[in-house]
Amino acid sequence: MNLATIIGFIFGIALMSWASYDAAATAGIPLMKLWSFVSLLIVVGGALAATAIAFKLSEVLSIFKNLKRLISDNPYSLTDIVKDFIALAESHKKGELQKTLESPPESMGFRLKTSQIGCEYVAGGYKKDVIVDILENMEENRAIREERQAKVMKTMGEYTPAFGMIGTLIGLVLMLAGMGVESTDGSDPTAKLGASMAVALITTLYGSIFANFIFLPFAAKLEGISENKEVESALILEGVKLLYDKTHPILMRDKLNAFLEGKDRILDEE
Repeated sequence: MNLATIIGFIFGIALMSWASYDAAATAGIPLMKLWSFVSLLIVVGGALAATAIAFKLSEVLSIFKNLKRLISDNPYSLTDIVKDFIALAESHKKGELQKTLESPPESMGFRLKTSQIGCEYVAGGYKKDVIVDILENMEENRAIREERQAKVMKTMGEYTPAFGMIGTLIGLVLMLAGMGVESTDGSDPTAKLGASMAVALITTLYGSIFANFIFLPFAAKLEGISENKEVESALILEGVKLLYDKTHPILMRDKLNAFLEGKDRILDEE
């Protein structure tokens, strides 16, 4: 679980809620005055509609599928992958690579899914350039897919402020149109103008919140996840190539350590 995302989201909601409550209490206004279903519909519904025009429906729906990725961490680290390749190099040295791939140790099994294809090609006797070409194509297409997913989220972040402004303009037009109309219930027209202006500005508020607190940060998060995947894929590709060359486990360790930060590097064969 990605604690940074969860803590940031909860802290942001708490901070904005406290600030809104304090401001409303100081002004003697009910907090519910900040709620407007129509404004929410204009901002979120309008942004979704515009995004659906710009992208495929499946790509728009990926917004909801990506929520799990945003709060989940990899169950393994780059260090774990390096350890896996060292163990595979040991197996390959003994002529037991296929056996290890078919029945991986419990500590290795759930991580091998990221590198199993390349290792199986090595065990299957495929040529090195064929293996490299397949893995590079897989990585290239993964990067393109995830870039599109982040772009959808970023586009939502660009559209929500625009639709917030559209909602505000609609409110202003209706407010100005009603300025010359006499009140039929005897109420103060000035008070109605103030209330109408407040409702008009709520859509701008919603647009700013959804853009800068949800969609744009989430898009940046997806981009960061994709960049981390690039490093992981480069590590796996290098590991597969070294495995193909039957590199000694110690040399395998030293070469793959280059992908790790100093504190995470493996200093022995464990």
